[in-house]
Amino acid sequence: MQNNNTSDVFSARILLLSLCTALLSISFSAIVSADALPQISAEDAGFDEGKLHEITERLDVLYEDGRIPSYVFALAKEGSLFFSTVRGETVVGGNEPVDLETMYWIASMSKPVVSTAIFQLIEEGLLSLDSELKDFFPIFSDMFVAPNGDFDAQFEEASRPVTVLDLLTHTSGFTYGESVIGFGDVAKLYDELGLINRCITRDENMELLSQIPLVAQPGQTFNYSVSVDILGGILEVVTGKKVSDYVAERIMAPLKMNNSSFVITEEDKVANVYVPPSPGNRPLGRISGSEIEWKIAKSTAGSGPCPMGTPNALFDSSGGGLFASGNDYLRFLSMVANYGEFEGTQVLQRKSVEQQLRNLVPGLGLEAFAAQFGEAAAFMSFGGGYGIKQQPDDLDKVDYFFWGGAANTAFWIDPIDGSVGIFFTAFFPGQYNISDDLEQIVDDARF
Repeated sequence: MQNNNTSDVFSARILLLSLCTALLSISFSAIVSADALPQISAEDAGFDEGKLHEITERLDVLYEDGRIPSYVFALAKEGSLFFSTVRGETVVGGNEPVDLETMYWIASMSKPVVSTAIFQLIEEGLLSLDSELKDFFPIFSDMFVAPNGDFDAQFEEASRPVTVLDLLTHTSGFTYGESVIGFGDVAKLYDELGLINRCITRDENMELLSQIPLVAQPGQTFNYSVSVDILGGILEVVTGKKVSDYVAERIMAPLKMNNSSFVITEEDKVANVYVPPSPGNRPLGRISGSEIEWKIAKSTAGSGPCPMGTPNALFDSSGGGLFASGNDYLRFLSMVANYGEFEGTQVLQRKSVEQQLRNLVPGLGLEAFAAQFGEAAAFMSFGGGYGIKQQPDDLDKVDYFFWGGAANTAFWIDPIDGSVGIFFTAFFPGQYNISDDLEQIVDDARF
């Protein structure tokens, strides 16, 4: 009898332990997934899921041909995830699969986030679109222009000061290094100096930039550039905070972007960035069965003693230094698609988002963008941190808002139904320009 009682007590304890374990599991799961987007079916979102799987097929070809080391693709609408597809590991040949919580180096997809911060300061009356760069950094008071970045050309005095609007729209006259997308002698000098140089302070970066001629008169034409990094400098002067701290406090925390940062740690789940062994659009690896012969080298984003993501940087790269998970960036885009509000939190006023998504450089013409980006920029204009793709058959209508990053990342926001999409991989430099094709598949899948 005693043995039976003991057995009964033991069984009861086991049952209680099992129940506790189950409850703990449920609780833990709830904690882990608390900030994950809720899920709905593709059909409920207004899409044919079967057609959306064409995206998986398309990306699998790139992956299996060894052209990308991994991928994360996801779609959301009204703050709910309705389709996702992922493949690969954080390190090629490793055992840590990528997912929507994996942090990727999103490079220039940092720009819309920092542009949001700038519009917050405008709402608070600390800035305006007409605010002049020289008011925050007087060293930019006397700027010169080397037309087309040519040192052999006759230098010109800047016709007017550079403004916040110029910086937001990349019409400031600043450029990028030749290694990114710049051109001419000025771009070569940017490369020699490593601008934006994260190993020197904000003010040292500004000092160097102030001594280099612009490549065009302010407001005259579009030149993709370090302009948003300069905006980050303005933000720091105005707020007294580092860009990374301000963005974490005012954008990431309200949106519960818990896997996004300018600095990554050993504990973070991060997709390694890879670079090709030599230039050219060719297969970078080969997958045969379970064997991977990868021909690209393991690399951190950027180069030199202060690469992206490391904590030893003296100046945050507002234009390209952010790491983010797919889930986090979908939260950010969902806020934008909902005109500044997400899950009851108002990050921006509606009028600010409307201004960001408006063509702020209507006088330039479409040719200004195609001249720099080629066919990928056909029917493009530019707002406050966002590219605007117009419908070819009706230029008064927006096809979608978009931008991308140097490691082949991309996003878009569709004004038709407010759906948003992200595509992440980790291969530098950008090469494939497939975001148009992916967006078209999504369009075709819409009921």
